[in-house]
Amino acid sequence: MNLQIEIESIFGGKAFARPLFHSCPGALRFELSESGGVIEQFLTALRKSTKICGDVFLDETALVACLRIHSGSNRFAHRAAIQALRSAGIVIPAERSVWSEEIDPEEWCCESEPECWINIAFEAPVTLLQAFLWCALAKDFGEIQPNPKCTVYLFNLQRHVMVFPYDDRGMDVAGPNKDLLSQLYHQHNTYLLDYDRCAMDTTFAGPAR
Repeated sequence: MNLQIEIESIFGGKAFARPLFHSCPGALRFELSESGGVIEQFLTALRKSTKICGDVFLDETALVACLRIHSGSNRFAHRAAIQALRSAGIVIPAERSVWSEEIDPEEWCCESEPECWINIAFEAPVTLLQAFLWCALAKDFGEIQPNPKCTVYLFNLQRHVMVFPYDDRGMDVAGPNKDLLSQLYHQHNTYLLDYDRCAMDTTFAGPAR
């Protein structure tokens, strides 16, 4: 099972494009955290994302997660992330797909050292959905633990849709399954990010499919 090839095939090589919402026409962007202190913002984001993803993975028993870990000269940068994932109850199975991608030199944090993304994709029980969302949303909160400090993507490959909780502020949902995206647009309309609502309305404002 080569998850890299499957992800690239289903999502046209754009699964990891940034920003995902603008790279995939017809995608959805949800607003997560609101006002309040750190804990309140984090828990609000976790609650909203869990509710939306509950419909993305409805009736599924498994999901595919892809962790993207920034690596510079330290080839073992992913080890700390893996340990934090274990603290969250997530164990990466032996059957997984691992690959790396070079980062454009203009985006290097340190100009003297080549940098890349290490990607680890694997199948996991859908019961771990909230644990994955926790790890994704905690990335920018030093106070929230466990925190693997990596980017998390979640895929429903059977239904051709993916979820990218880019931080506590928002989450993109994209893919070629326009019927499911339309359902999510109507079911969770109050959570849509107002700044991009016009673009989403143009695609989905008609009756739910």
